[in-house]
Amino acid sequence: MKLPVWIGKDKDLIEVQVPCNYLMLALISSDSSQPSVIAVLSPNDIKQLILEKETLKEWIESSETANPNNVFRLLGNALLFDSLKEPLKDLRLKEGKHLALSESTSSNLLFIPREGRIRLQKNNQTFVASVPMTAKIDKSKKTKVLVVDDSETVCRLLTRIINNDPEMECIAAVKSPKLVVEAIKKHKPDVITLDIHMPEIDGVTLLKQILLQFSIPTVMISALCKEDGTYVLDALEAGAVDYIQKPSLSEVKTLEPIICEKIKNARLARVKKPTMEIMSESSFPRLSTRGIDFSYLIAIGSSTGGTEALKTILIHLPEQIPPIIIVQHIPPVFSKAFADRMNQLCSFEVKEAEDGDLVEPNRVLIAPGGKQMSVQQIGEKLKIIINDAPPVNRHKPSVDFLFDSIAALKRKRVTAAILTGMGADGARGLVKLRKNGASTFAQDEATSIIFGMPKEALRLGGAEKAVPLDQIATHLLNACRSSSHRNIA
Repeated sequence: MKLPVWIGKDKDLIEVQVPCNYLMLALISSDSSQPSVIAVLSPNDIKQLILEKETLKEWIESSETANPNNVFRLLGNALLFDSLKEPLKDLRLKEGKHLALSESTSSNLLFIPREGRIRLQKNNQTFVASVPMTAKIDKSKKTKVLVVDDSETVCRLLTRIINNDPEMECIAAVKSPKLVVEAIKKHKPDVITLDIHMPEIDGVTLLKQILLQFSIPTVMISALCKEDGTYVLDALEAGAVDYIQKPSLSEVKTLEPIICEKIKNARLARVKKPTMEIMSESSFPRLSTRGIDFSYLIAIGSSTGGTEALKTILIHLPEQIPPIIIVQHIPPVFSKAFADRMNQLCSFEVKEAEDGDLVEPNRVLIAPGGKQMSVQQIGEKLKIIINDAPPVNRHKPSVDFLFDSIAALKRKRVTAAILTGMGADGARGLVKLRKNGASTFAQDEATSIIFGMPKEALRLGGAEKAVPLDQIATHLLNACRSSSHRNIA
């Protein structure tokens, strides 16, 4: 659902004339340096809002989880509120969380983000929605970030972006790889941002050296171009938590919230130590194919830490497998590189999904980055649909988008899993699949890089149980076996 949205920060002041039949949804941040957001909804937008209220609920819940002091307000005409009470009752927008104008006339909206206030003015009446400003943040609780990049411009940009967030602090910016170890010992960072390309030593090699000595979550900085795909996948394999796009002056406003979110999420991540082992399909004993019903469909969703989790699952599988479809949150330029790498490691076909691909045994299809993927029944066959539908849960590709399409088929022979990742994408879709009779699993907390998506899947009852990563392949295959062959390794 695309809405007209204003984002306010610092000294921004927004004033807009709001028609009487429009409604406003506001997220007011209690941190003066954090953006507040307001969406102005037309009558058609309101109808769409009711149809997609689960998406809105997800946004509200994730925002409140990120900052419990965030407040949502509905503002507008009282008659509109009455008409929306029933369809939106489960959004937790209770009494006192909205402001209603009793008269059916237009009003002036004055939005003052830096003061955490929204004012609706009509004639001499003023209606104010506000939240208390957050107390001064304890510096000891801030996320301390070490920036490592040979570019002076990138160092300055990242330092500014990090320091603009009241929950983070750039404690040092290092341009030479030779100075990194010394900087780590001196400043004791919570998170490191590390450039993929360095003049003296490449970022992946430096990452391996760092992680052999220090267990510090590291986020790689990449141009997100096709040429960087292999380097980024190597870095994730070596133990990097995530990657972000290298900012430029023209893209700072767009990238700043994404960069801040990924760095703060990285602090919560479990760091995997690099290993010298060469991973391949021969590194693990193959699971048995005895009793497998190849008419089953396996669906998997993952995000942060997911590329390595998926690799662990896929290389455990035998040569002959039921069809598998995967959504991994990944940029467009990296999804094909990831699929190609998995294809080299596995004895079955792994490819980036294309529109019209058939879902068949001995084939793994991975959603292309920047697109939505769904499944459609065509006669006796299942076909992949790739389109440019809007993001769901802020993601494109989205796990829920895929799971919802599978649930709509009402198939009984489905097994699905949610792997490591931040947020809740896929949790609600997994609930639908389980209600249809699918076997469902979530990666356990101990083996997840980020226990966000699996935790939500378990909380909502979408996942039957939590499973350690090294056992997920076995659980998925066992769910596809005939009852007399269950629990075969």
